[in-house]
Formats: sequence, C-alpha cells, structure tokens
Amino acid sequence: MSDIVQKTILLVEDDPAFVRTETKFLEREGYRIISVDRGEAAVDFVRSQDENVDLILMDIDLGEGIDGTEAARQILKYNDIPVLFLSSHTEKEIVEKTEKITSYGYVVKNSGIVVLGASIKKAFKLFEASRDI
Repeated sequence: MSDIVQKTILLVEDDPAFVRTETKFLEREGYRIISVDRGEAAVDFVRSQDENVDLILMDIDLGEGIDGTEAARQILKYNDIPVLFLSSHTEKEIVEKTEKITSYGYVVKNSGIVVLGASIKKAFKLFEASRDI
C-alpha cells in the first residue's frame, strides 16, 4: 500500500472538451479531479466542505455568472486553498485581475500538459512552504 495521499483538484472550467482532456491527464498524474462549470458552483462546493480540496484550478472566463477571479476571491475569503489560474486569455487587463488575488500562478491553456503539470506541482510546494512559515 502506498503512503502517498492522493491530492484532490477542483477544476473550474466551462468547456466540456477541455474538462475531459485535462481530467484524463491529471488523473494519470495521480490527482483526483472534481469539476464544476460555474464560479458560483465552485464557491458553493468549497463552502459545503463535503470533500477536501487541495488545489483549485480556475478558469477565468466562465460564461454567465461570476468569473473565476470573483469566485476565487469569495473562496479565499473563508478558505485557505491554493488557486492556480488557467486561461486562454493573455490580455494585460485579464492577467492584472488575477494579480489582486492571492494565487499560485497563471497558466495559459495552450502551454501544454508538461507546463500545467509543473505549475501544479510548484503551486503545491509554494503553498506548503507558506504554511511552514
């Protein structure tokens, strides 16, 4: 039996094709994935505390309702969970919105699975290091 505890990632993404692709990749990397497609659903899920979430992988543009930055802001108000933003947007004003929120990075969607995997590992390391201080 392995001593490694499987980490759970909440994937907040409104594109079903992207969710399927990323879920397969992340599960192969050993993560447990829970996905929701709206910012409000992410806030409700984390606040319910029915399941432990170790990291939130948050898209910024989630269609109708609150966007990913607002969802992250609401979640972080009450929960200490690392947030890693994931978006296809590279416009300065979009990226700047994330700078006002405590997060563990910003990954552009077409960066590839190697970059995403490395970014997730780095987010976990930074989060753990911040807790040791």
